[in-house]
Amino acid sequence: MSPIAVLGLSALLSCLLLVAGASHWLVEKRARLQRVRTATGKRAGRVSTLGAAKPAKNQQLQQGALAVMRASTRGFSIMKGRQVEETRKLLVSGGFRSRDAIVVYTFFKLVTPLVFLAGAALYVYGLHPLDKGPMVDLAAVMAAALLGSKLPDLFVKNVRTKRLESIRKALPDSLDMLVICTEAGLASDAALKRVVAETGRNASALSEELNQTALELAFMPERRQALENLTERAPLPSVNAFANTMIQAEKYGTPLARAFKVLSQEQRNERMMRAEEKAGRLPATMTVPMMLFILPALFIVLIGPAILDIMDNFIGMGQ
Repeated sequence: MSPIAVLGLSALLSCLLLVAGASHWLVEKRARLQRVRTATGKRAGRVSTLGAAKPAKNQQLQQGALAVMRASTRGFSIMKGRQVEETRKLLVSGGFRSRDAIVVYTFFKLVTPLVFLAGAALYVYGLHPLDKGPMVDLAAVMAAALLGSKLPDLFVKNVRTKRLESIRKALPDSLDMLVICTEAGLASDAALKRVVAETGRNASALSEELNQTALELAFMPERRQALENLTERAPLPSVNAFANTMIQAEKYGTPLARAFKVLSQEQRNERMMRAEEKAGRLPATMTVPMMLFILPALFIVLIGPAILDIMDNFIGMGQ
């Protein structure tokens, strides 16, 4: 077989494996959301026989994809020691809490560079779009492989950033609901479960984390550990302040309603300060677009007619 055919077959196999990994991620995310809705009391209505057979089929596909990923990554060790723990924390804070998340991440770290390498090689050596010599072609192929190796990291960081931002925005409203529940006489665990039940209707990231915290508070021997796990899953200053408030309230007997009310006000003040900071940066941010796009057009509109009149006058004097 020719090298182009070999590269094509390898690219096809890599694409199939990528599709299998993406389907595993989607199925796992859907199952996690279903567990959250079930825990908060939002069960689906009637489930038909066909609807019950589909999850089983999806689970079989998921298990098959995971078996392929484990077999593919068994002989490779791209992360060692502390890096594995840091990657696990990064995946957990991004919402990937499955025990096989590190396997899926490692699989994509191995396969994505090969896919980009095969695709770039087919494009560069098959169509010759650059035509700048063999060194430039080789550099382009290697750059594509490097981009493929960074793509899983960029994807995980992007998902993590969006998830933490949604948690940060939803926390003040949840704190207000906690204030209402505690002022109504509910204990901390009951108030937390009530907030989870109310916010779980939208299947938000904060509802998922609070539901996990409520479950851990129910069965863990030390409540402090459950709250520390929350700060590990959502490494935000606001979540850290919430966990510390819960710990101090239980340790020193501080009224929860008053503590949550102060914390909610602080979070809203912080949100206002962030908005004011963005508004303060707006003039400096708009300076470059104005100089490049707005001012030249404005100068043409204002000075253009005068320049045309001057040119007409000089042409008339010359005649």
